[in-house]
Amino acid sequence: MISGEPLQVEQPLGRILSFLGKGYLQLLRAKLQHLDIDRNYYALVLIESKEGAITQQELALLLDTDKVSVVRVVDYLSEKGYIMRVKKADDRRKHNLILTDKARLALPEIKRSFTEINLKILKGLESSELSALNHAIGAIRSNINQNIFIL
Repeated sequence: MISGEPLQVEQPLGRILSFLGKGYLQLLRAKLQHLDIDRNYYALVLIESKEGAITQQELALLLDTDKVSVVRVVDYLSEKGYIMRVKKADDRRKHNLILTDKARLALPEIKRSFTEINLKILKGLESSELSALNHAIGAIRSNINQNIFIL
């Protein structure tokens, strides 16, 4: 260490990414504050993309999260009146997730908000930098997935 310079401790990457995620969600919440939900916007987009033919288990796979977390997401969105669980005809133990009219009305604005915020926070980055960012995120995700069960 050079005399007079403060000791620099490298921040964990998880802390940096968590900070970015929280900031993004804060921007999204502010933009959509008039809605009576304050999270799980992307789950609605995924449910819409499957046009009522998605189960909680399939949603968990798309969100890359565990079933317990998805149950909380579905319970929250259901209690707020954005989705309904409808029993599947071929397997009464499973439910399809169906959007309500309330969700269908909110979704265009939710998707537009994603686009607007993405443009704002990525402002000034060249297409080559965006490509490099996407590549780096993919590599980090792959490395995490390869090492997650080694610990």
